[in-house]
Amino acid sequence: MRRGTPVPATGTPAGPGISQAPPPRPVTPPGAFQEAVPSSGPQTASIARLGDDAPFSYGDLRARGIALAQAASGQLWTDYNLHDPGVTLLESLCYALTEGVFGAEADVADLLTAPDGRIHYRRHALHGAEEALPCRPTTELDWLRWLLDRVPAVRQLRLRMPDADGLWRMALRVGDGDGAAAARDVARAFRAQRNLAEDMDGAPHVLRPRWCALDIHLSVDGPRDPGDVLVEVVRRCADIVSAAPRRQPLQARLAQRDAAGNVAGTAELFDGPAVQCGWIEAEDLRRDPANRLHFSDLAHALREIDGVADISALRLVPLDATADAEAEAEADDAPDSLPWHGTDWALQLRWPEDSMAVAAWQVTRRGSQLHLDTRALLARLADARQAARLSSTAPRATRFAGQLLKRPAGRYLPDTPYLSIWHHLPPLYRQYHAAPRADAESQAQFGAYLALLEQWLAHGSAQMQHLRQLFSIEREPARSYWWAPLGQSDVPGLAGVHTLPQEAEAAQLARDDDALDRRSRVLDLMLALHGESCDQHSIQRFGVYYDAAGWQRHLYDCKRRFAQRIVRHTRDRGGAFDDSRPSLGRKGNTAPLQERVGLLLGLEQTHSRLLAGVPGAHGIALDNGGAPGARAPLAMHGVRADAPEGVEPLVMWPPLRARIAAHLDDDMALGEVGDRLAYHFPALAPRALPAPLLRCAAHAGRYHRVATQAGDALWLGPDETGHWWPLPVRHGPGGVIAPALYLHELACRVQREAEGLHLVEHILLRPLGGSGMTDADADVPADFYRHRISLILPGWTARGADHSFRDLARETIALGCPAHILPTVHWLELHALAAFEQDFSAWLAARVAYAEAGGGPDATSRLDACAQRLRGRLAAMDGPRTGAAR
Repeated sequence: MRRGTPVPATGTPAGPGISQAPPPRPVTPPGAFQEAVPSSGPQTASIARLGDDAPFSYGDLRARGIALAQAASGQLWTDYNLHDPGVTLLESLCYALTEGVFGAEADVADLLTAPDGRIHYRRHALHGAEEALPCRPTTELDWLRWLLDRVPAVRQLRLRMPDADGLWRMALRVGDGDGAAAARDVARAFRAQRNLAEDMDGAPHVLRPRWCALDIHLSVDGPRDPGDVLVEVVRRCADIVSAAPRRQPLQARLAQRDAAGNVAGTAELFDGPAVQCGWIEAEDLRRDPANRLHFSDLAHALREIDGVADISALRLVPLDATADAEAEAEADDAPDSLPWHGTDWALQLRWPEDSMAVAAWQVTRRGSQLHLDTRALLARLADARQAARLSSTAPRATRFAGQLLKRPAGRYLPDTPYLSIWHHLPPLYRQYHAAPRADAESQAQFGAYLALLEQWLAHGSAQMQHLRQLFSIEREPARSYWWAPLGQSDVPGLAGVHTLPQEAEAAQLARDDDALDRRSRVLDLMLALHGESCDQHSIQRFGVYYDAAGWQRHLYDCKRRFAQRIVRHTRDRGGAFDDSRPSLGRKGNTAPLQERVGLLLGLEQTHSRLLAGVPGAHGIALDNGGAPGARAPLAMHGVRADAPEGVEPLVMWPPLRARIAAHLDDDMALGEVGDRLAYHFPALAPRALPAPLLRCAAHAGRYHRVATQAGDALWLGPDETGHWWPLPVRHGPGGVIAPALYLHELACRVQREAEGLHLVEHILLRPLGGSGMTDADADVPADFYRHRISLILPGWTARGADHSFRDLARETIALGCPAHILPTVHWLELHALAAFEQDFSAWLAARVAYAEAGGGPDATSRLDACAQRLRGRLAAMDGPRTGAAR
């Protein structure tokens, strides 16, 4: 800045037009009173003057800048006029800074709105209240609401877990529908939403109806037809007698407002499982099955019907006797009521079907008895009964499929180029620093000065305009930074400052963008919005099957998939698979805990599938079953316990490695992997490949060469026991490099695809045929079924044989498992895993057949036999419980 008129040290201006920093002003809350104490006279109260500028606003930044400039100038300061270049440049900088603040305070919805005017919530791992807030059915009340909502034909549902062992006992009653069909629907709905270590204790029991008839004397008034009044009386009475839950439309419940005008039922509506057919009040679900139905209460409820003036007499007449002797005795003692429920029955109203059923009814209007057209009344009752039957069936139930709460919406903000401070300067000042008044050197110097001040603002503006791309779950992100380098068009004089062409500069900026690392941190932020994290620091050192870049891409993809299905991995983390549908090889029917653990451990595939057949599918058979440390005598020929002389590491050539990977892709499609392995390694039989060799071959740093007179020899080692393997190869144009790359890529792919896990819930293995414990179950502990699961993982792979990886897997499983469930982890060699999967797949198929047959004797016998074999296998694995995860 130019220095001009001297200013006293006290900061007082020497004359008019001299700028100074404003004196400090006492801070007083807006609207507060401040006591002013003058030197003389009485004390007076005054309202403190409000500050004109908000903190860090344009005016506030400008005042701060002038104060700092004055403090740095000492006794010299400038006149405060528009032509002053220092103050003008300061004002321009403050304007640019406040523009950045203004952009940072932009509405998030606007920043996320796409050019089509919509916010793509799935792309940003965002979910509406209808999906994110409700939880899985957990308590008895949750299950009642869920099952009654999914099977509207059910009028009464009893649900309890008497022993708190995970076994639910169910009993239900329907109106005029098929009770057996409703029981199957309830069982299907339960299995679809079942929790880990929970099951039904047998099929839902269908309560038999105890029929009763209505005897009523009532008076009517108003213009309504008496026949319509009687039809509604019978319909309402049937609903009350059968204790049918009252359903309120979801939109109507959200429309209710409290005294303050807020939505009344929002919190309760999302506190529990999501409903589709309507809201059921909690008092309807908590109704005590032992209550009695008093006729006076029934009459009071019927008086609320439009057109009913009074009910002078009302009673329910039982039409059949009940086997419950205690209920019969209570009925004799209380003639004005009937028991609502019994041990295996429930009260139900018989709709009038003939003239005898309505012969005793009396209807009066203003004291005069009305004549009833019996035939027309029975026809109306039949129509109403049929309509009630149809409305309660599941396929015809009206399910809500929209959005209960309106999601935020914004307006699309198009990309705008950055406008430099240069364009905000007065014309006189721009002319002074531009040609022809300024020489090229001065012009470039001033342009570079401006670029230093505002280049970071330009970059920030570009980054803000691309937040929609940054905060998205892309599969393979190409960039995480968006740049806006200032050039000659932005600030004159920059043409000679840049040393790189525009294309080279863009390439240099792209090389500095570690997109995967930054996008991974963005995913951490997005997961934190849901109260979740996907820490991958512990798994970083177990990327044996990938190169460095490929491992980071895979970890990013695991975290991306975790965020993509965040609701499933948080809300549904305690859920189980649907055992009534096929699960092996089906991505849509896997326990969320199994998928969660797989993603956190960096598995390539996380759905339930068979694992032991992967090596055979590639033409490879392992000897010794793959047990760590085991060796076949025939494979020991030439194996050394120490490193051979002259050994040196083999450098993998990346271009050739890419070509080998492409050949492997073709081989896997053609099924010729074993033949190609035999070609490169004539002395290595792919049908009896030593498992320690395959595990060692997955480590790229364990390939070595030894120079001999006949050419380079390929050695592999050290393996898990410290031994070295000589690998006679068929030399090619690249010597031993191509065979080594082929073996390494093959070993990595086979073991990468063979890794996974199986989850077995012990409660599903209990005997169902009623025979109880058999001789084969003598070794099964007494607490084998209660709140326990077993997880089976392959222990023959390079990572599965690593004890550090096993410890990490146990810790991950223990942290992700629900607190009331005890997980047990087993690591199996290949042959043992194949035997387990044979029994496991047979048991799963038997579970599906059992559900489809509705628990028939043949299906039950088959399931018990399969479960018995699997129980014995798991009990033998458990031993003294040393494999428990916690």
